[in-house]
Amino acid sequence: MASKSGGKIEPGDQGIWATCVKGKEGKATEELRSLLEESAEKYYGISVKSSNEKGDEEDEDATESVDDIEASIRKEVAAHKDPTEKLFSAIYLDIQCVLFFKTRSPIDPADLVHRMCEDAASGGVRKLRFVNRLTPMSIIGKATEKGIEEVGQAVLGAHFRLAGEAAKSEEVAAHSYAIRPTIRNHSTLKRDAVIKQIASLVDDNHKVNLTKPDKVIIIEIYQTICGMSVVGDDWEKLKRYNLYELQSPSASLKSGGLADAKAGATPENVITDEIRALPEKSNGS
Repeated sequence: MASKSGGKIEPGDQGIWATCVKGKEGKATEELRSLLEESAEKYYGISVKSSNEKGDEEDEDATESVDDIEASIRKEVAAHKDPTEKLFSAIYLDIQCVLFFKTRSPIDPADLVHRMCEDAASGGVRKLRFVNRLTPMSIIGKATEKGIEEVGQAVLGAHFRLAGEAAKSEEVAAHSYAIRPTIRNHSTLKRDAVIKQIASLVDDNHKVNLTKPDKVIIIEIYQTICGMSVVGDDWEKLKRYNLYELQSPSASLKSGGLADAKAGATPENVITDEIRALPEKSNGS
């Protein structure tokens, strides 16, 4: 799936979806990029600047030792270095209110977003003006039945015993689960079919619990791609990872889950936090 800037979201990628204020996609991108870079250094001790500029440093080293064969090779490699090797790469999409950031190892999108939202809930993240909800994607695949199965097999095994899988020496706890799909700009795969297919991958030892699940399986389908992640039982309490809601003066972690659960009952191609981006109608309309 190509973006306006020429970057792509491709099978095998991982990253973070974000929603934002309508018409402020550019400002939201820079706001989120800054927060992601700060968070990578805060939580993992990764200096994003040094990581992103590694290619430039190699180029300078090679220039100083042009007679050195190895340095010359490094210079050539650096000159053709793929810019997507940054820890966080924004992909600009032809869709309002939605952003995507590719991430790369050693960043774990699910862990990073969870930490950021925990901090936001306790006032540990600076106030954001444009970014709303974050949704981590542990892996991206094609938006086909086969693609969903491949993504599911890759993601779910770390959290659940898979259907037909032999018992392991260290048996996975019998976590209950719920499945939360979001479908945008895609008409082939239907919500109910996606839920049924994902559920068929999970062993019957794990029971569905739509009110208080131990784990939530998140699926995002957009045009020709699908992504998946598994989040914990505090996803509802953390406002479904909505930073804006977590930083709102009226936010209450004790009651947040119910409000968000009700708000989630919207059409499959609409996300609730985009409502903040819509202009209010005048009385005369």
